[in-house]
Amino acid sequence: MSFSSDIKKELCDVKEMPQGEMAAMLYGVFYSSRMADGMPLVQTEKMYLLNAVRALCDAVFPEVKHEMVRLVKNSGSLYTFRIKDGYDTIAERFGDYTDINAAVVSGNDDESGAFLRGVFAACGSVTDPNKEYHLEIVLPDNSRAQSLHDFINEHGMAVKTTLRSRRNLVLYAKESELIEDFLTYIGAAAHSLEIMQVKIMKDFRNRVNRSVNCESANLDKTVAAAGKSVEDIELIYSTKGADWLSEELRETAELRVEFPEMPLSELCAQFRKPISRSGLNHRLKKLSKLAEEIRNGIVE
Repeated sequence: MSFSSDIKKELCDVKEMPQGEMAAMLYGVFYSSRMADGMPLVQTEKMYLLNAVRALCDAVFPEVKHEMVRLVKNSGSLYTFRIKDGYDTIAERFGDYTDINAAVVSGNDDESGAFLRGVFAACGSVTDPNKEYHLEIVLPDNSRAQSLHDFINEHGMAVKTTLRSRRNLVLYAKESELIEDFLTYIGAAAHSLEIMQVKIMKDFRNRVNRSVNCESANLDKTVAAAGKSVEDIELIYSTKGADWLSEELRETAELRVEFPEMPLSELCAQFRKPISRSGLNHRLKKLSKLAEEIRNGIVE
């Protein structure tokens, strides 16, 4: 089961929901469904969503009759839920879905969260956070999608919209914190926490990689600098001889050649008399300058 399907399965467990939230969630499912003969037609390949819709409808509108039709396809089964009789009772309470009905979704967080729970269960999706952060909701009607966008933003979650194939208005979010907030709001707190944990692990791996890359780059610079120093010293030895150097520079040259890849901080400890890192660096620069003067013919 995909990450998105796993979330929806969790959201479709409606056994312990209060009556008001059940109505709001059912309204969210109907709001997100296409219309046929003036009534919402819920179509899904997920049996758990169909079972949730039936349970919600029986709890909120026990007098309404409905049916389920199963269509077998090569890719699996497509289930269709439709109202057979008594839709006037639903329409009287839910309205015509031209806008979000404040009488059903009064504005408190419990009912608003339940409404969005139904919307997401019907037409939402979330990408596995190990791949990327992406949540989207695609409604069959663009005018309803715009109303839904305004509703979600009014509740403090700044989702965005885009046109897909110049037809469907898609609501989406790519920020992990926004996706976490949305999932928590609609009752999928466990999966919100999972996204948070994945993000923490990604950040940790990125920090480790940056640290390793930085250390590797510093090591490359150290090796390159040491190689240049050894090259300068070998030039001095071959042209002037080691005795041409002062005692301090001669000891520095000998140790650098003996330990060509040793960091300066460790090389300092090899001297007979204590020397600081800056002092060692100063001596190596002197050797480099002498070698450059030999190359340029300044020193004969």
